[in-house]
Amino acid sequence: MSTKAAQRDLTNDLTNVPPEPINPEKVAAPRNEKVSADAAKEDIKSDGDSGEDAAKIAKKMSGIIDPAIDRLKPILQTITEHVDKANNTKKEDLDEEKLVDQLKPLIQQATGILQETHGAIKALDPGGKVGRNAQHKAADSEASPEEQHLARGLAELTGDVTKTIQNAKDKIKDMPTAQKNLGPLLDLLGDPLFQIISAVGLLLNGVLSLLGNLLDALGLGGIVRNILGGLGLAKVLEGLGLGKWLKQPDSK
Repeated sequence: MSTKAAQRDLTNDLTNVPPEPINPEKVAAPRNEKVSADAAKEDIKSDGDSGEDAAKIAKKMSGIIDPAIDRLKPILQTITEHVDKANNTKKEDLDEEKLVDQLKPLIQQATGILQETHGAIKALDPGGKVGRNAQHKAADSEASPEEQHLARGLAELTGDVTKTIQNAKDKIKDMPTAQKNLGPLLDLLGDPLFQIISAVGLLLNGVLSLLGNLLDALGLGGIVRNILGGLGLAKVLEGLGLGKWLKQPDSK
């Protein structure tokens, strides 16, 4: 989704936030699209007080999030395929242990990618200086094209992950072995996603209003609000400008 130039600018070796351990014997290593946090920080630091901060940061964030979406899509699709197949299998023929063995490394890999993405976004502004400036400006101005692109990418990432989590939870609820072993992992998969949303909001809280509107337009608002409530992150996001969106009733 992002340009090659943006990916080159933001890819190298993110080492400050390692992903959860992944079993290399079961899951192939993801493509090497890790972001160079140091390079991103240097680019922002040089222009920290300019009026173009919000657009610059949004572009950098998209350069982190867009490759993450590309890496996650096939993993999430495979998770859904395994869950759907198990759900359509007769109970007497279903091997829940096999389902757990299939899904566990995939969920761990997806969680690791999200943790890596969260770490890269946080590393853009470790001291918080740019975030304080950008928050104020984003709240007082119309969203730039870069911010709109970021909001769309964040909505796509949020939609892909939350739909996968909700589908899996719904379909394994009558599979005791699968639910016992996979339920906690699915909860953990949601954690770094909403940490990403919070990290974006700390730098560009104007983007979160766009995100809320996009999620509702995609019919995903209710799912996301439900998961946010379960994770206990609602209060954090209320402080970042999503209070009204979080409290609105879900459309049926």
